[in-house]
Amino acid sequence: MVLLSISITFAILVTIGFPIVVAIWLNKQLAVPWRVITYGALAYFIVQALITLIFNGLIAMIEAGTITIAEPFLVPFQLALSIFFGALLGVLIRWAGMKYLKENLQNLESAYGIGVGFGGIESILRVGLPLLVTFITMLSNINIDPQTTNLDPAIVEQLEALWAVPFYVPLAGSLERLAALVMHIAVTILILQVFKSQNGLWLIGAVGLEIMVNGLIAGLSEAGVDFGWVILLSIALMIGNLYLVFRLNGYEFDITRAKKRT
Repeated sequence: MVLLSISITFAILVTIGFPIVVAIWLNKQLAVPWRVITYGALAYFIVQALITLIFNGLIAMIEAGTITIAEPFLVPFQLALSIFFGALLGVLIRWAGMKYLKENLQNLESAYGIGVGFGGIESILRVGLPLLVTFITMLSNINIDPQTTNLDPAIVEQLEALWAVPFYVPLAGSLERLAALVMHIAVTILILQVFKSQNGLWLIGAVGLEIMVNGLIAGLSEAGVDFGWVILLSIALMIGNLYLVFRLNGYEFDITRAKKRT
């Protein structure tokens, strides 16, 4: 239990604390306004709302018989659509914000802010907060006696199963979220190239990168590939994205921005 508790605590710090720390660093060291980081988070919420609308329409069409999908293919089909529309809408909405919002967002520092806002809120909402709530529940019931507790037997069974999870699972999950955050930064920097080179083809590259990364991870997980291999792939993809950012001169920050503000 001790190792698992330490592992979960570390995972919570990575999935909730790390994005916040990076956002603070961007604000303090690179003078990225909080509103720019908020734009990235807002873009994530817009994407999720649009995907929900699309899937509600899809479900309605399936129930009405307009679309017929065999049961074994329904989940893979929904997963593929979720990945595709998540990437497409995520890229287009970030591009639209950088192009049409009435402030200068077409620079490297703003791209980082939008990427961290988008990937950070995804990490916090999809993994960090659910994990925190689950951990609090686990700790609150750590000393329960299955024979005397008033809890529903199904809940007791779930708690016992949670405490039986191998300690490395939360660690691996936090690494996957870290890799996803790096991917969103890389994708946003690819979007930035549209404005730097005046070439819209970079949008295809941004969508393709996100589809490739999320498709590989989700596809292998759905196929039942060993969890360790999936995480190893996540780390390899993260290193690849870091190299991509390097090739795009993504580490050449304008440090004078923060000095001018102070």
